[in-house]
Amino acid sequence: MSDSVERTIRGLVPGPPPVHWRLDAPSAAPDDLPLLLALHGWGQDEDVFARLLRPLDVPPLRILLPRAPGQGGEGGASWYDYDGDQPRFRAALERCESTLLATLDAVERDAALRPRRRWLLGFSQGGYCGAWLALRHPERFAGMVIVGARVKTEWLAEDAARAAGMGFRALLCHGVRDTAVPVDAAERSRDALASAGLRVELHRFDGGHSLGRRPLRHVADWLVAAAEDLDTRPGIG
Repeated sequence: MSDSVERTIRGLVPGPPPVHWRLDAPSAAPDDLPLLLALHGWGQDEDVFARLLRPLDVPPLRILLPRAPGQGGEGGASWYDYDGDQPRFRAALERCESTLLATLDAVERDAALRPRRRWLLGFSQGGYCGAWLALRHPERFAGMVIVGARVKTEWLAEDAARAAGMGFRALLCHGVRDTAVPVDAAERSRDALASAGLRVELHRFDGGHSLGRRPLRHVADWLVAAAEDLDTRPGIG
């Protein structure tokens, strides 16, 4: 997030599973300030991801950063364990969906927030979870930014079509040298989402499986343009 962040609060949603979270916002922010739900990658946590997002220079936003409830890496966290088994993976995404909705509801209730718009940003593991969550709940999210992940469009085609009808939009960002999730996976995701009628853009950047200043500049520009577009379309977002 940009240097406009002036206040951080932390909390714990007891679960199960328990979820630690941090909420970054300008001081004296109104309760209807737009909210960005930001989901970190494997082996990270909410503080690591907050530092990565520092260059995200956008108009005032609350950024909610939950910590994944599982263990991943040395001291890091994980949204799910992946062994290639697709039914187990789908079940894991459904558990993430339930956990994240409960976390979002609890934080907004306890902090007395009523954001006039929500966005989702997910990186790597957080991108897989985030795309699943946002596309299945376009009544909650105006759009999503997915970095270094593939959208599971084979499971989300109907959800994507419904989201498209509600004005939802998506930005996919992917490093052309990503060896963890090759860029052609993002290209297939873009094509499938576009076929469902969704407004989607793919931004390729010179990098690997990472989220740095260059893609974040594009993310910031996209968020600003998307918000401005929605503000001119009454009844959407």
